Amino acid sequence: MTFGSAIALATERIVEPIEGMHRAIARRWFAPFGSGAKPVRVVHDAISSVVYGSVRSGGTAVGIALDVGKPVDRATADSVQALVNGLWGDSLGRHEDRLRISMGIRDQQGSPVAIDPDLTVAFPGASGSLVVLVHGLCETEQCWQGTGAKRGLGSAIADHPALTPVSIRYNTGLRVSVNGSRLSSLLEEVHAAWPVPVQSVALVGSSMGGLVVRSALASGRAAGHSWIEDVVDVVTVGSPHRGTPLEKAVNVMAWGLGIAPETRPLADFLNTRSVGIKDLRFGAVADEDWKGIDPDALMTDTVGDHFLPRDVRHHFVAGAITADPRHPVGVVMGDLVVRAASGIGAPRLDPTSAVVIGDVSHFALLREPVVIDFVMGWLGRSI
Repeated sequence: MTFGSAIALATERIVEPIEGMHRAIARRWFAPFGSGAKPVRVVHDAISSVVYGSVRSGGTAVGIALDVGKPVDRATADSVQALVNGLWGDSLGRHEDRLRISMGIRDQQGSPVAIDPDLTVAFPGASGSLVVLVHGLCETEQCWQGTGAKRGLGSAIADHPALTPVSIRYNTGLRVSVNGSRLSSLLEEVHAAWPVPVQSVALVGSSMGGLVVRSALASGRAAGHSWIEDVVDVVTVGSPHRGTPLEKAVNVMAWGLGIAPETRPLADFLNTRSVGIKDLRFGAVADEDWKGIDPDALMTDTVGDHFLPRDVRHHFVAGAITADPRHPVGVVMGDLVVRAASGIGAPRLDPTSAVVIGDVSHFALLREPVVIDFVMGWLGRSI
């Protein structure tokens, strides 16, 4: 990944709607003057094209300068790449080769781990109880680690002598169902090549990752994958099983901006957000969630009705910013990204366990001691 490609792509995506609005406004102003304004309009369009072209070239030049300058630390580079993939991972265009994240296992340093023979090297003390960790939108496996004095859920799992965490990194801009299918195929390979006999598999997903693990479970069952037979627990933390109001709001905003020609370029810009983000509108975990439905016109929560297989224990954790999760503000705001009802799947889904933690925000859930205690208690039953 290079910063040059990331900055060039971001510049292209941001300049395009600004240029489009400029042209739409100019057309409205020139229209009343008819053909008499054509010479001025031609000059105006030529100058604006040069200006916007220069801005695009400038963005590329800045990126190249950063690439040849002082090296950026790996964590920062990974975070930028993950952000770009989350926003536009389904349409990276000419930057595909440099920016695209391929689904795979990552070690503690963020390096890719090949299935065979590297699994033995990457997991020297591997146990037979795998805990597969799947991060959320625009994130990497670093989300499982702690910050400062607070340890993260990933650290708690790694410290457990009978559990082996397996961190996954993936392109969060792709459809949830696509990532679910790829995760299932990846786990089939891991299951076959694991250094010791597999006794149990637990899937733990944060935010979007919770939808991906549910999709992987369904995909694996449909494909008859062997790893499915060892799955005992599915844990989701802050996952929008019924969708997130933020994505619904963006969809409505894009629809509204698309009405007027002058603001339509902004609507087009919002609509370039990845299909992965759009899947969060209703918590879509399978392709049939959108079958026969226009996702840009539908604004009601009526899709994605998937039941949970009863031979696997499902545990859903949600958060609320108020100390009392039942407080009206907490009910409406949830953890500022996902409402509590969506996080526990109510009333559509019926998990084995469902808890709502108060006084916590979305991105703090994985480092919340109460959340860690709950999750570790559930995972301990599978040993």
